[in-house]
Amino acid sequence: MIRIDLDSPISLEEQIRGEIRAAIAHNEIRPGQSLPSVRQLGADLGIHWNTVARAYRRLRDEGLVRFGQGRGVVVRRFSQPDAPTGSSQRERIRLQLRDAVTDARFGGLTLEDIREIFRGELKQFRT
Repeated sequence: MIRIDLDSPISLEEQIRGEIRAAIAHNEIRPGQSLPSVRQLGADLGIHWNTVARAYRRLRDEGLVRFGQGRGVVVRRFSQPDAPTGSSQRERIRLQLRDAVTDARFGGLTLEDIREIFRGELKQFRT
């Protein structure tokens, strides 16, 4: 389910957060489902449990999970908007995409490489 790269320049906390966010968005982890305990996931990934706890707290702060009484960390229900997103949301996403494209270019990727990556990511949401 969750994959991390110990050699990545991206922090372990961010990798865990990103993997769980993507799994929720792709409906691989469903609302009401419990995530592994911080100690269990830390042990499974071979990292300190506190790193997992920080990632879980960030997911909670984003409203994607809740800390349940006696149930651990549980995925919350999220609704996909029926109407187009507001202009501030669109602008935030545009800036994030610009930063990602800029990073990709600085990393040596061509525009076609970036298009291919973007298309691949979009295909995962066509379910």
